[in-house]
Amino acid sequence: MKTRLGIFISALLLLPLAGLWLSGAEWGELMAVTVSGDDGLAATLRTSLMLLFYVLLINHTIKRMTGNSPLDDQRSFFIGMSIASALTCWLLSYLNIFVASWTVPQDYAWFVQLLLYTPLFALLAPAVLITRALLGSFPGLLKALTCRLTFLAPNAETLARMLLAIALLGLTAGAAWPAALFWLMWIAPLLLLVSMQLLWQENTIFNRIKSGDWGRVVCTALAGIAVGNLSIISYQSNASLSINLPNMTTAQAGFVVFGLLCLQLSDVLAENWRGKTRSTLFKEKKKFPIPVVVKK
Repeated sequence: MKTRLGIFISALLLLPLAGLWLSGAEWGELMAVTVSGDDGLAATLRTSLMLLFYVLLINHTIKRMTGNSPLDDQRSFFIGMSIASALTCWLLSYLNIFVASWTVPQDYAWFVQLLLYTPLFALLAPAVLITRALLGSFPGLLKALTCRLTFLAPNAETLARMLLAIALLGLTAGAAWPAALFWLMWIAPLLLLVSMQLLWQENTIFNRIKSGDWGRVVCTALAGIAVGNLSIISYQSNASLSINLPNMTTAQAGFVVFGLLCLQLSDVLAENWRGKTRSTLFKEKKKFPIPVVVKK
């Protein structure tokens, strides 16, 4: 798990810089896309509080409906997911420097921004996951999303290499030609994580689709749309936030990709909460501590 996450972080940090170098652009030109403003502080704090209340409300609703409380039953997992969410969102904000898909007020020092946005970023992935849990608590919805149609997926290794190539291309070419290939950069993190799961012979979030079970993926996509729109509306009602995309359909597709990225990241982190990790499966078995004497 640590190796995969290390490769994931390194690729997102280094490959866009390589693409920027190939394009001949300079870092100072990218930093010029930021917008100054005085209302970002209130907007960020209010959006963070809104998401916190939203997560607690959805958790309470699930508890009333099913008797299970995700935040109580999986507390350590959600704490780990909050940390991963903050790191992932900062990485996505870093990628946004290269393509400028959105602009927000940036009238504060970097350490103030770190303290300001980290709590907000830490709530986004848990909000997506708990929204998916709420949608998954409706049996009729899950049944409707299951079909008898199945399909044969390509060989795992071949598929992994294809997705990895697209991901690496997206992170590099998206920074080099952002006007045309910004969309390729935004799907690259998800494809990179999925390809590494396949290379490590782990399951991906798309495994169930092969048997006709679309429930997990569709519920997560809907959760990404719900959380993304809720956060954007909350922020825009308090401060300036410009979405620099061709249309709102593209923005909704971005929310879907973000939701799926959160789900795949949660599956990677969940390996710590499963019985044995893959590394322990190959450890040498210990000898029986009590010697056994066989008489002839």
